[in-house]
Amino acid sequence: MHNVELEYARQIGTVHEIRLTVNGDNYRASVPSRRTLLDLLRDNLALTGTKKVCDMGHCGACTVLRDGLPVLSCLTLVVTCDAASITTVEGLAS
Repeated sequence: MHNVELEYARQIGTVHEIRLTVNGDNYRASVPSRRTLLDLLRDNLALTGTKKVCDMGHCGACTVLRDGLPVLSCLTLVVTCDAASITTVEGLAS
């Protein structure tokens, strides 16, 4: 995420503090309301096994497990994942 985006989100009051577990590791993040789980995984956590292909939920390349259930990370807002456990393809591989 670009710092400009986060700073703008702070100015208009749309930043949320969240906690989540990704592949067994705990994280805290400050995220704008519109940030997708896919972007957080790829851009902030460098977990690039989850692919950004259609960005519309059609192909399923961005599928991850949220609390054990499959979700399309390109359509999932990070704010809905507060206190969730996320498993990516990297987590399945280990």
